[in-house]
Amino acid sequence: MDILDCFSFQDRELHLSDMVRKTGLNKTTAKRLVSNLTDRGFLHQDPVTKQYQLGMKLFELGGIVFSSFSLRQAAAYPMSRLQNETGATVLLGIMMDQELVYVDKREGKGMIRITSDIGWRRPLHYGMLGMVLMAYLDPREARGILKKSPLEAHTPFSITDEDAFSLRLESIRNQGYVVEHQEAVEGVVGIAAPIKDYSRKVVAALGIAVTLARSQAPRELDHLLDRVKKACEEISSDLGYLKI
Repeated sequence: MDILDCFSFQDRELHLSDMVRKTGLNKTTAKRLVSNLTDRGFLHQDPVTKQYQLGMKLFELGGIVFSSFSLRQAAAYPMSRLQNETGATVLLGIMMDQELVYVDKREGKGMIRITSDIGWRRPLHYGMLGMVLMAYLDPREARGILKKSPLEAHTPFSITDEDAFSLRLESIRNQGYVVEHQEAVEGVVGIAAPIKDYSRKVVAALGIAVTLARSQAPRELDHLLDRVKKACEEISSDLGYLKI
């Protein structure tokens, strides 16, 4: 950490001797630590000047921090508006440690009570948000998650076959949204879509929960889906996502 702290806007490129001087480390120790940091992408050495600069790994981690701090702020108004427009419970979730974590919520006005509160963790494949997040993972990572946390039957409508679930994820990825019919909670339909950031990666999922009866009303499902997709697009735009 002392080595990384040597860099600043004024000192963007440093020789090994500069880091030795700034940290007070002996040269042998500093060389070993710098070599390790370089191998792991935290530092990069210019092959011509032999100077070091901060590596892309830090840029990647900074992007994660940026998204984490700005996600709830970017989602706050669209979530409240979506709740006012639909009267539905609105949920925002992310993947953390290969689990689904709820990071924000707006309680609906109807009789539906969703027990997934802020901070709760569930298996990543759970419900509308989990399926959206899993749909955009590398297939190998998705299979590993299912091996670690097998599919469960939360209701009689839950998908418990891995092959069928993989096809469902492919469909979600192709459509850009999911309509989940009573697969997590009986009598409840979930409608969710992905949120993307400046790197064009899916960083969160946003969805609403409505009654089965309401979702079957003429044109109501299309209206609700349109509202969810527009909210996700607005949040993604605020996170730097360019739709090009």
